Amino acid sequence: MPDPMSPYAAARISAEQAEVQLLGTEYLHRGNPRQRRAAALLEELGVGDLPGLREWALAGTIPLGVDLPESDLDVLVCTSEVAAAREELTEQFGQLSQFAAWAHSAEAGAWCVTFESQGFLIEFFLQDRALTEQRAFRHLVAEYVLLQRHGAAFRQEIFQLKLSGLKTEPAFAQALNLDGDPYLALLDPALLD
Repeated sequence: MPDPMSPYAAARISAEQAEVQLLGTEYLHRGNPRQRRAAALLEELGVGDLPGLREWALAGTIPLGVDLPESDLDVLVCTSEVAAAREELTEQFGQLSQFAAWAHSAEAGAWCVTFESQGFLIEFFLQDRALTEQRAFRHLVAEYVLLQRHGAAFRQEIFQLKLSGLKTEPAFAQALNLDGDPYLALLDPALLD
């Protein structure tokens, strides 16, 4: 169950402030036990040492505190050396359970690498594009800000919608009565004004 008393769930913040916070890991180290475990695991895996690394961030539901037990770690990586980063991950983790690597079907030049470690399914999204321009990070920022602004009852509603089987973006769209494609609706800057 999400912890409405966690430090990241209390203040009204802007999208710019959310970006700064979410580009770091300090908030994860102060977060709930699962967030702290995720932060420690990602550091142990050496995410910060990938070739050509410019920046990385944990996306998905765990940073938002609306994760389910089966939620994975979505690691967004901006690297100038996508192929070298993919090869490094393959060399280090190719023997782990559920390892796979594939070219992303919708983002030219992007790769995904996934494997299981310490009870988490981890999916790396490797791209030579600033995180603030990546769709998944923009979704994360919007969802984070909306959770801040709408409070604990909204957070619980999102969590319940996820428990019912909805993916994250459709859960937000339903809770906010957004029309159309939920993935596009959450990218509308007017939503955060």
